[in-house]
Amino acid sequence: MDFTWRLRPQGEYYDPEDIYGDEPRVFSVKINHGGEFTDYPGREYVNGKVSYIDWVEFDKFSVDVLREMLKDIGYSVDDVFNFFVKDPNVCLDFGLRHFTDDDELDYVYDQLRKGCKLVDLYVEIGESRIKDSTVMSLALLDNVGEDNVVEDESESSEAVSEGESESSDKENSDEEDPDYTFGQEPDNPVFDYEVDMSQFKACVDFDPDEVNETIRDARNENTEEELRQEDITCDHEDFSDKDDNCTLLEKVAKKVRKKRKITGNVSDSYLPFSIGQLIPDKKQLNDMVKTYAVKSRRQIYILKNDKLRFRVICLGTNPTLGSTEGQNSKFRGVGLKQDKRHLKPTCPWAVQISRRTEKESWCVKTITSQHHCLQTREVGLYTMSQIAKEIQPMIESNPDMPLPAIQDMLVKNHQLNVSIQKVFRAKRIATTRIIGDYREQYGILRSYCEALLRANPGFKMCGREILGLDGCFMKGPFPGQILTAVGVDGNNGIYPVAYALVEAETFKSWEWFLELLKDDLGLGDSTNFTFISDRQKGLLPALSKVFPESEHRFCLRHIHQNLKKDWPGDVYKNLLYGVASKTSMPYFENAMEEMKIAEPGFHEKLSTIPASSWSKAHFSGRAKCDILLNNICEVFNRQLIGARDKPVITCLEFIRVYMTKRIVNVKKVQAKSHGPLTPHAQEVFNKIKEEASQLNVLMVDAEQYQVNSSRSQCVVNMKNRTCTCRKWDLTGMPCKHAVAAINDMARNDIRIGVPEELVDQVYWLSTWKKVYENVINPIPGPENWIPSPCPTKLLPPKHHKQVGRPQKKRKKSVGEAEVEAHFDSEGKMTRKGYTTKCSKCGNLGHNSRTCKGQGGENVENVVHAPSENVENVVQAPSENQVAGGENKTRKKCGKCGSLGHNSRTCKGLGGENVQESQSVSQGAPIDVQLQFFGSLCMQFVYAVCVCSLCLQFCLQFC
Repeated sequence: MDFTWRLRPQGEYYDPEDIYGDEPRVFSVKINHGGEFTDYPGREYVNGKVSYIDWVEFDKFSVDVLREMLKDIGYSVDDVFNFFVKDPNVCLDFGLRHFTDDDELDYVYDQLRKGCKLVDLYVEIGESRIKDSTVMSLALLDNVGEDNVVEDESESSEAVSEGESESSDKENSDEEDPDYTFGQEPDNPVFDYEVDMSQFKACVDFDPDEVNETIRDARNENTEEELRQEDITCDHEDFSDKDDNCTLLEKVAKKVRKKRKITGNVSDSYLPFSIGQLIPDKKQLNDMVKTYAVKSRRQIYILKNDKLRFRVICLGTNPTLGSTEGQNSKFRGVGLKQDKRHLKPTCPWAVQISRRTEKESWCVKTITSQHHCLQTREVGLYTMSQIAKEIQPMIESNPDMPLPAIQDMLVKNHQLNVSIQKVFRAKRIATTRIIGDYREQYGILRSYCEALLRANPGFKMCGREILGLDGCFMKGPFPGQILTAVGVDGNNGIYPVAYALVEAETFKSWEWFLELLKDDLGLGDSTNFTFISDRQKGLLPALSKVFPESEHRFCLRHIHQNLKKDWPGDVYKNLLYGVASKTSMPYFENAMEEMKIAEPGFHEKLSTIPASSWSKAHFSGRAKCDILLNNICEVFNRQLIGARDKPVITCLEFIRVYMTKRIVNVKKVQAKSHGPLTPHAQEVFNKIKEEASQLNVLMVDAEQYQVNSSRSQCVVNMKNRTCTCRKWDLTGMPCKHAVAAINDMARNDIRIGVPEELVDQVYWLSTWKKVYENVINPIPGPENWIPSPCPTKLLPPKHHKQVGRPQKKRKKSVGEAEVEAHFDSEGKMTRKGYTTKCSKCGNLGHNSRTCKGQGGENVENVVHAPSENVENVVQAPSENQVAGGENKTRKKCGKCGSLGHNSRTCKGLGGENVQESQSVSQGAPIDVQLQFFGSLCMQFVYAVCVCSLCLQFCLQFC
């Protein structure tokens, strides 16, 4: 049956749950339109209207259909709409999700699959006022296609560090990058494919009680609702038909409850208990009591709780206004820690539940449903576990939700006081339930690994004989390192080959990892495989031991980082890259000679590093790849940021899910690709063909060609497929000289085929598709894992907790912190490190606007026109100054303590002369004293300071 959506008339009551019934394909849409959102926090939708669209079919709902709905409401098709869907469990501050097209409606579809019959949508016309990060996009990454193949490193921010969980360090998104990027190679940009891991959820912690908890709650709610309905509508004759499976006690209890309600007895509307009600277990009983305490806002206390008896009372009070009796009552502060078992409650509310044997269900025996106390905002049964259970859906959809926002939401929903410490612990409990327990997952790690191995025995398929090796650290409570081996596919994209979790990055761990990699890839001791790394600790000796004949390249970025301390700046970086990118030995030697002349120290330091590990001129052509940077590993490590702070199995599952989604996304790109070569290879080869058209070719014979340009001359051998520039040898792709020779062969009627046929097979589209034929198979949940036969149980690694807050940010490289210091929080460059000079007084440290008395007419005369007075002051020293010379050394006399001379050359200021001088200064007239102290001041100014302030002081007072 097909349904047609309709606009609900204003004022018509319509309950989708009742109208639609069991029809799962239709739902209603609540559209809030014509208004705008206020700013965060306390966001609201103001000046808007509400319209309802009913009988919307699930399979036909789309953004275009939504636009048609707005057209029926009264809007124009040409209007610019901003669509938002609200999470039913979260407020507007954090519950909005933005979407623009059909591919971003997965969140809406998930809500409908869960049984939601009313979707709450918000529409803003024109530019949206929401600019903050509290609104998440339903498409954190664009659709996979030709336009979404991005250069990860070139567009990523520099100098990034690991974020911290539950801290403000996550505010800077660029600090999540695992390494400080050197930049992309112009000829070898590393590509990755967009994988949306924002909705990743791992099911690795199996807890039967937790799994059945939701089922019990649902059954309990249904039972309570049925009992309330039966109390109102059923009669005595209905029991014979509907209650065949009920016990005699339940049948009699229903009749009694009906009779009591008819007589008008008052009952608590929140009370989940009824006389004769059977409760299967103690856990459900506790949950019912806690839920009632929160909803009723009463100080409920479990007085008796053993194997056969369960008694609940209310310790609330009802103080007398205008007297101090209630304040001095022994019930004051009942929420404090004290022995409540001996308290005599003033509220008569109580529930008595018991059972005769431990095998029977609990039965409600006695209920006193009236309260004589006031409601309170301090409920002791509103525990951390209750809060964690309530906020778990919100934390699952928004893990970074701030604690004050959660606290504010709980207080508004329940009108209860909740401390920020309790919210913090509840969020930690909810997070543990979502991502798993750090310690417990080590106990089932063997079972997980065996299940993963049974589902994925592994496959060998990469294409190029080159692997990047790197490691990144774990950020959880237990230490560890993730070792990775990443290859390069035919489209210059990363291809993860292997990863392992080890205790530390040491020689033993790298040796173990490389031995397993050697066995899995079937490599021998004399293999010519090529590896590129960052020269990690323990990797070099391990690689020399496991693969002694392999070619080992060093990442040029890390070489530059080691040299950057003594030779900072882009000049040296460009100089290093220019030398390393030379592809032939003559060009390399010439560049090194030029470096030696220009920067001998830099050349000497660089010569200590083997050129075979960082220069293209020394690389072999076996790998068909001439990359200089280990960006292939950096790109992959950056994708693991969301996994490294999670428990061990959750972390491994994150990596597996990412690799699975990545293969699917690559296949989508391959389906849109057409041509003999991969998209990136075709783009590079087109540029080579354009450059080849500008070259001159001299044909020697059918095999040899001389190719000239304005600055170089190369020889191409078509039979051996070589060129003296060596780019064809290094990359497997014909260089511009070879393409020019191919074009000349075509002009001379020599059949050689299209130039793409001479490109190595690793760049062929067919080879690229063959690489991604294999997939990573899924694995079942932990309840289906076969227990490991190993008798021992894995324990978490020993970890010594350091004093203070754990550091999760990486150590920044040399010069990186200095560069970041020049930028403020808004990304603008600051004047930090620059000294300001005042334009009035000429002093440093302030400007003319903040100049306080240093400037003025006198200062300008002294500083800007130091004619006669200043000359006299500086060049007419006192008698003692003449005796001491020019005093440029600023020495201090050991006799008189004056500056500008020593005790050997002291003339009249030391010894008796000092005494005479003191006596003269004490008993002489005022003008003589001023003349004496003026000479001393002039001596100090001339010997120590000649700034304008001191000169002005001397001119005025001396």
